[in-house]
Amino acid sequence: MNFKTLLELDKLKSIYRRAYISDGSRNENSAEHSWHLALALLALEEYMPENLNVDHAIRIALVHDICEIGAGDISVYDPDRSKQTADETAYISEFSEKHGSLGHEVATLWREYEDQQTQESRWVKVADRLLPFLLNLASKGRTWKEQGVRRSQVLEVIKNIQADCPAIYEWMVGEIAAIYEWMVGEIAKAVQLGWLKDA
Repeated sequence: MNFKTLLELDKLKSIYRRAYISDGSRNENSAEHSWHLALALLALEEYMPENLNVDHAIRIALVHDICEIGAGDISVYDPDRSKQTADETAYISEFSEKHGSLGHEVATLWREYEDQQTQESRWVKVADRLLPFLLNLASKGRTWKEQGVRRSQVLEVIKNIQADCPAIYEWMVGEIAAIYEWMVGEIAKAVQLGWLKDA
């Protein structure tokens, strides 16, 4: 066994994401996110097609963000992800070359996730979009507010869920609508009270 591989993978614990953990006390790291994603697939199994290989999906989930060891994390709402994609690809190629059979497996699974051609990879993305959404709900939209995210951006980011799990998608859209209606109501009240200018 190459113990250097384990130390390299440990670096994922030091990659911090924009999302906060549910109690809002700190940002989550990418290793925690990957673990949470793998467990989410187990929790969502009842929604999945019967022929979906959940164990394979979990393997994809566990490795899908290893690329961030070399490239760092970038928000899904960042308008320019072109350099990020190049950096991720370069790191995965290097990881594959340096870390033997595991390196090759990681590269294969990572590419499967990126290509989104299998139902397992698409379900990993369903969970990968759902978890930050839930964390934003738990933290009262904290990362959305910090990044100035618009409702239309969230709808764009979650649209992949509609085809693979309409039930989850409809729930998410309903939550967005409820948040938006509340915001509109509160803004109207603020204008009525003279706290905001009606412009």
